[in-house]
Amino acid sequence: MNNSNDEKKNGQFVLSYELLTLLRWLADHDADKLKKIIGKALNAGLYEEIQKIDTLDEMTLLDSVHNGITDFLEITESLLIEVMSEHVKQKAKYQDLLPAIDHIDTTVCDDTTVRFSIEKATSKMETNPEANPKEMLFKELLKRWKPSDKNVKN
Repeated sequence: MNNSNDEKKNGQFVLSYELLTLLRWLADHDADKLKKIIGKALNAGLYEEIQKIDTLDEMTLLDSVHNGITDFLEITESLLIEVMSEHVKQKAKYQDLLPAIDHIDTTVCDDTTVRFSIEKATSKMETNPEANPKEMLFKELLKRWKPSDKNVKN
């Protein structure tokens, strides 16, 4: 969200496409979670704040609404940027594991075990960035792998 001084004086604000996309996605895919958040907010004092609206004069109300929307959108965009950055870092770490993942025989090790091992290895790489991603993944796989008696390769 970009707010220049001129836009603030005019009572306008500009939303990024990323923020608009997030808001639309939340409305389309997480309406139930949003409803729960709204319910918690009402129980935590939002209802009382809404009741006070009738006592405010129009100018104070407009100012309050504008500031509230601006603050909410700035915080939401800041959180979006933070989470996107973490997501990119996570993907980069996952990319380091791709060569090792390609060598896993999925006939011997099931997808769930592989997926969980990738998640564990990636999170452990955050606390130990110098570790070898391939070695970390294979250690996690060995911890979780339960060979089947039916498989001759075991």
